[in-house]
Amino acid sequence: MPIKERRKFFRIATELEAEYWAKGPSMVSGQAKVRDFCREGLGVLLPRQLEQGEHVDFTFRVPGDNVPIFATAQVTWTRDARDRAGIGAGLRLLSMKPLDLARMLDFVYSKWLGGVKESL
Repeated sequence: MPIKERRKFFRIATELEAEYWAKGPSMVSGQAKVRDFCREGLGVLLPRQLEQGEHVDFTFRVPGDNVPIFATAQVTWTRDARDRAGIGAGLRLLSMKPLDLARMLDFVYSKWLGGVKESL
């Protein structure tokens, strides 16, 4: 049975490093790799398992921008990554300052547009 798509916004593939701190039962922290991003959520690759529903604080460092971006998100799903490089997770953004969201989306869209131009 196919999985029903529930996203409201298109996710754009990206590669970005982030630091994270889980604030729930797992209480883990470390480096995450952001795989995709949209207005309301992100997909990440983590070294350790997080619990569904757990809140996680993120610090993103966008290349070319000296000011970090902070966000809090909630884990909506996790599963072993296909390439066995860690745990894949989908998170819903709970809080991010509007200016930070605009900066992050500018970075993600510019990377996506660069890829589109290269494929033309």
